[in-house]
Amino acid sequence: MNIGFLTKWSSSLKWSDSIKQFTGNIVGEELYAGSLCRELMQIKGVNSAQVYTPDFHPAVKLDVMIHFNDTLPIPTVRKNILYIQNFYVEGSDVVLRKLQQTGYDGYIFFSQRLLEIHQQAGFTGIFLPLAADTNIFKPQAPNPKYEYDVVYVGNDIKGEERTIRYIYPAMQYNFGLFGNWQPTWHHFSHNDILGKISQGSITREEAAAVYSSAKIILNFTAQDSIYWDALNLRFFEAMACKGFLISDKVPSAERELKDCVVFTDGYDDSIKKIDYYLSRPRERNEFAENGYQYVLQHATAQARAHQLYDYIQEILS
Repeated sequence: MNIGFLTKWSSSLKWSDSIKQFTGNIVGEELYAGSLCRELMQIKGVNSAQVYTPDFHPAVKLDVMIHFNDTLPIPTVRKNILYIQNFYVEGSDVVLRKLQQTGYDGYIFFSQRLLEIHQQAGFTGIFLPLAADTNIFKPQAPNPKYEYDVVYVGNDIKGEERTIRYIYPAMQYNFGLFGNWQPTWHHFSHNDILGKISQGSITREEAAAVYSSAKIILNFTAQDSIYWDALNLRFFEAMACKGFLISDKVPSAERELKDCVVFTDGYDDSIKKIDYYLSRPRERNEFAENGYQYVLQHATAQARAHQLYDYIQEILS
């Protein structure tokens, strides 16, 4: 079986079946697809699994192409599967209704709510949430460089209100910020402040070191993630490193991860919880251990690859 993953973003990278680690101009979904490829290649019956971009095309006949964005089905591929793991400003349900008419052979969702809307319209698909690549995200010895009281790893893409609600309360502590927070990224006033303290983008290996070293890891999601009830990768990657998280309130996370993550409404509530848990390392460690075990049992890239392979076989049969 030859499997492809297609993103709509051009890349300076050319992925190989071995899926080695690269640096360069690459977006998060391409990295995640690469992790799935590496795990798929360990499954008997998979001959190739590669990530493709608009400037890197398949050299072999593909049995299935998994579209990570709203790229159109490819006629020369046996089966095309749409993996909806992003949301749309105009309304994800509105865009989904349009995409349902374009001829995909299968659908994958990381939002259970959006999958249910899809099924109510008479279509089929599966729920396949994100997961941690535990080859990269795993517990490490603390690195003194990253032993912050509080850290946040992520780009400035959540909007000004949510940034002020969840990031600003942490700035009175020994706070580490990583990601693209330059004033040219957006035109919000907070960029002038956060752009100065951000240490810039880091690799996934560096992120794993941060998650293994900091006392508290902040997580907050876009408003669409709350509405559509979808967990971002930071939940799983931080927990895979035995990191202690304080997160905004995503409904499914509150149900499934109540013993693994502490939840906050932001603002003063964040300050109270940061103060409380900074002085209670034993409680932090209990949450972190629970989160680590959750990932190992339920949310590894290896497990997701096997679930994906089973669905591909169903589509091809």
